[in-house]
Amino acid sequence: MDLEKQHYYVTLQSGTTVAEIRNVKGSSTYDYEIEATEVEVGVLRDLFNNCIHGDFMMWMHGHTLWSDMPDRDNDEYDDNLRAIYQIIYQNGTPKTRNDLEEMGIVKLFGLDREELKPF
Repeated sequence: MDLEKQHYYVTLQSGTTVAEIRNVKGSSTYDYEIEATEVEVGVLRDLFNNCIHGDFMMWMHGHTLWSDMPDRDNDEYDDNLRAIYQIIYQNGTPKTRNDLEEMGIVKLFGLDREELKPF
């Protein structure tokens, strides 16, 4: 496994249900450019999958009578989304980091706090 950082291009269309990570820029559009290791990209992919599952579970629990399940699903989804943006911010190019700051995501999620850095 290669632990050297490489360029990746991340797309987050429709939240995280249509998320994509490419290592080739190509002609497709992307939302964020990051420099990450294969391990960090693997963590991102896992978080995307967790969000897809969480989105489905929110839908399922929203159509049943279980009263507290949707709240826990929402909290888990939010935690995964925060972790996704944290990894993108930590590994983002200067433009990516600036874009997240201008969008207010850094302040909203506190992505620049030292205690949030898992890597």
